[in-house]
Amino acid sequence: MTTVTVQVDNEQNAALLEKMLKALSFVETVNVDHSFLVEEPKGSYQKLKQAIDKADGQDVLTHINDPSKWQKDIRDEW
Repeated sequence: MTTVTVQVDNEQNAALLEKMLKALSFVETVNVDHSFLVEEPKGSYQKLKQAIDKADGQDVLTHINDPSKWQKDIRDEW
């Protein structure tokens, strides 16, 4: 028997590879070790989603009385 160790770039690809390996008739066992998982680098979308999820239920931007004026003032800063 020969053992092969593989590292993949993210958990989704790891799950796909595991499924593919289990489908092969000559592969006896597939062991997945999640202890080496490092948090994946997140793109802008994931960072924004995480920030929104973290702020969920909090009173965010409630101090803005006039949203149109606030937006105009923000744009003037550019």
